[in-house]
Amino acid sequence: MKKILLIAACLPLSAVAAEFDTVYFYSSNPSTTSVAESLPAAKAHTNKLATPDTSLVTPNASETTHKAGASSETLTTRALGNFAVPYTSKRVSAPPTQAVDPNSHAYLSATFPYSTVGKLNFKVYDMDAHCSASVILKGVIVTAAHCMQDYGAGDEHFDSYVFRPASYRGSSPYGEWTPLAAVWPSTWSNGNDVGEGSAVDNDLAVMVLDKNAGGQFISEVVGGHLNYGWNNYSFSKSKKTGNLWTAAVTTLGYPGLLDNGEILQRSDGPTYLTTLSEAHQIYQGSNFTGGSSGGPWLVNFGYQSPKFSDGANKGRNAVTNVVIGVTSWGTADPNKPKDNFSSQFTQNKRYPLADYGGFGAGNIAALLNRICATKPEGNTQTFKQLGYCDQ
Repeated sequence: MKKILLIAACLPLSAVAAEFDTVYFYSSNPSTTSVAESLPAAKAHTNKLATPDTSLVTPNASETTHKAGASSETLTTRALGNFAVPYTSKRVSAPPTQAVDPNSHAYLSATFPYSTVGKLNFKVYDMDAHCSASVILKGVIVTAAHCMQDYGAGDEHFDSYVFRPASYRGSSPYGEWTPLAAVWPSTWSNGNDVGEGSAVDNDLAVMVLDKNAGGQFISEVVGGHLNYGWNNYSFSKSKKTGNLWTAAVTTLGYPGLLDNGEILQRSDGPTYLTTLSEAHQIYQGSNFTGGSSGGPWLVNFGYQSPKFSDGANKGRNAVTNVVIGVTSWGTADPNKPKDNFSSQFTQNKRYPLADYGGFGAGNIAALLNRICATKPEGNTQTFKQLGYCDQ
């Protein structure tokens, strides 16, 4: 695997520092749309950092200082009413797909938006491992930084990545997709991010996937892409929620202790903001374990929006299928107390700007801007100019 390392050790921690996150390039290998009948067993990858004492976790009630936003301006479902109690409503209707037989148990996970989520297989020092990831732009996926390398590992990182959207018991209905490049925070590589143990500010990474042999972007094959949000889009607080910042969140991924990580899993529940040793975190009740790392945390998740009638309206914070974080870590013992955490997609000390190249605010936007402004090896145009970063 080829890589480019941009050194920023002498720079002060500032808004421009985000531009010096390392972009790693991978050998070009056009993705295939053929169905893989079987895949090698891979160990569910987990965050190797020590778990903080979760008995100290309390939800935030203080005011947020940054304006929330999402990557799409299409308002298609509801999230908040006058009481500021989060909810979502979606039509119970499965979009059709020809990728999987309608009678197969794999059919649901192959329909949009589930089809945007997949298993990310790779090698950790010659050992097979897997995380989870999801499509958020035309040719871009998001996952966790700890699925790229161990914390503080410097220039050492994992390799041999293959993304398999809608993976089900070894099958890959939408083919296998290989990366062209990836970027994650230099503070993760250097081991100096804000936080304690596995609770850090910026455990996230984005990866550009090569087009398939037919010249298609991944979103064109799986039926679309998810949106992404920043500054805790759709979280709200009111007396009805005990003045705690709360959201209704759906989490997806391939946890190793559920069906051996071979079937996409879904978890739903109230989700809260918290701060651990200055690290901005989101947490929820969950029995997800290693392998679900990097899987999306979504607000307003669902298939199709109902048609409003009799004066009903869509409410506030209503962009659909918005990724607001990815699974980062949880309690070491999955049987107690059953929780999961994500770094917030938000403005923080490392990524303080409200706008990065038109991709939004904070860490998620900064990483997207960084990689989308990069030129693939041997090319005179950037990934953005080539269409990989289109909505």
